[in-house]
Amino acid sequence: MRISVSIAWDSVTKDHSMHAEHFFINVGELRNIVQALEAGKPLAVVGTTSTRTLESLYWLGIKKLRGLPMKQLELGQFEWIPLSVADPSITPVAALNALIDGLSDNDIISGKTSLMITPNSYKMKVIDHLVTNFHAPDSTLMLLVSAFLGTQNDVTKIYEDAQRKGYRFLSYGDSCLFSKPGLDLPSLRERIPFRSDSHNGYHCYYLT
Repeated sequence: MRISVSIAWDSVTKDHSMHAEHFFINVGELRNIVQALEAGKPLAVVGTTSTRTLESLYWLGIKKLRGLPMKQLELGQFEWIPLSVADPSITPVAALNALIDGLSDNDIISGKTSLMITPNSYKMKVIDHLVTNFHAPDSTLMLLVSAFLGTQNDVTKIYEDAQRKGYRFLSYGDSCLFSKPGLDLPSLRERIPFRSDSHNGYHCYYLT
């Protein structure tokens, strides 16, 4: 499964105005994601940019379902807030289906997103597992991971533990797999040498 993105290279804080990232996704691939969700399968995503793209597609699907005007697929930095208040009951399957309705598998969906995912406010709508590296503490990537884990305290404990154990940080460092409470990927752990730790109900697997 492949999603193509153009990454905005900036390390920012929560007060920063997010740069938009452009995304491109094959309709057939997005349909596979929808079918997996319909079957109740947990979704494992590699990378924070792919995570941001899939979460943005959810909100863009809601915009389409609500009949909001869209000359192109574009999501603002905090546009998800009024959308979530307006209709919190729309499922990821319904939202993503709204985007691919009437399109063929070979079509490409493209757009751009400025979605900012922050802890203590944003709840992940689509993903269940996240594979990523260890990010800079003042970046929006760290905020996204914190949101996935639930709070800044959770990610701080995990990063401190990784630092004590000598794991390498930033883009060319080590990787880890985060899983939501109650979810596990035993088939993956049988094939890849992960070491498991638990933090506040979340599983964290470090590459060994």
